[in-house]
Amino acid sequence: MPIVKLTDLEVLKDNSQYIWDEDLNRYLNPNSYLSIVATNDCQMHCLYCINSNTDRQMALPLDKALVNIKKLVDKYNIKECVILGGEPLLYKEILKLIDGLHIMNFNKIVLTTNGIELCAIYNGVPMYLNLFKYGLTHLNVSIHNEREFISIDSMREIYTSIKSEYPEAKVRINTNIWKGNHDNLQDLIEWIDNFMICSDSVRISNLIFKDGFSVNSINNQDVDEMIMSDEEYNILFDSYINHYSRYLTCIDNATALGFVDYIMIPLRSTVIINRNIDSKVSDQVCENENGKINTFKCLVSGNISLSWNEGNVIEL
Repeated sequence: MPIVKLTDLEVLKDNSQYIWDEDLNRYLNPNSYLSIVATNDCQMHCLYCINSNTDRQMALPLDKALVNIKKLVDKYNIKECVILGGEPLLYKEILKLIDGLHIMNFNKIVLTTNGIELCAIYNGVPMYLNLFKYGLTHLNVSIHNEREFISIDSMREIYTSIKSEYPEAKVRINTNIWKGNHDNLQDLIEWIDNFMICSDSVRISNLIFKDGFSVNSINNQDVDEMIMSDEEYNILFDSYINHYSRYLTCIDNATALGFVDYIMIPLRSTVIINRNIDSKVSDQVCENENGKINTFKCLVSGNISLSWNEGNVIEL
């Protein structure tokens, strides 16, 4: 059984207390974390991705970004960050970025990847080991269909190798649910069970509609038709929870991030349900006066923003 630190699980965080920040003119979550967009480039063209239809030539200016991140860390005592894309492993300076973040003494440095480049060899070592060598603490692999991204067997080999070299490292599998993709209880149970042998936790989420605060606000009709109704998502999530709650204690925390309801199911690999029902991207940012800040963003431009938009860049 993998050992799970309580600090690894966002579901256990109490983010109900906010502090008023005069500079930001907003309420600030003391547990706010930083999202970093390393690149817009990606090998895939997933319609539901919030980064679809962006300029894929854009990549993070490393020196500028590290200067701004250091200012943010010093001013707001940020302790956790997650590196995103596009596909961050296509960012040519990804290891230098991780090393720079490691020097800043982040408690938690997470990278979210589609997994395609994890086995690429760099200096004679697989990329997934280089990531932890340079300071990564948590690896999130987004797998929505194992035939499309990375196989269960490959994921098992990666997980075993990481744990052998870096026992404290944590690996999580992320997946989204939509019509035809894990959209019924039996398929969802079987899919998650398959990946429990190669992860410390599995997080499942529903798709939400894009809006003006998304990286790209263009809604695609095909994506809209993929999204299940709130009722369908609730029925599926409740069915999954009820399947295990008869003999396990499940934890529900609606204040984990201020806008999403997290439910934790303590299976062999901890299952986190990211229940983001009846929500929009705008619910996750703080555009309005008296809004609440839960996350900062380092945009692909290297600027620090309160949302995924350049129009919300802050001075540090």
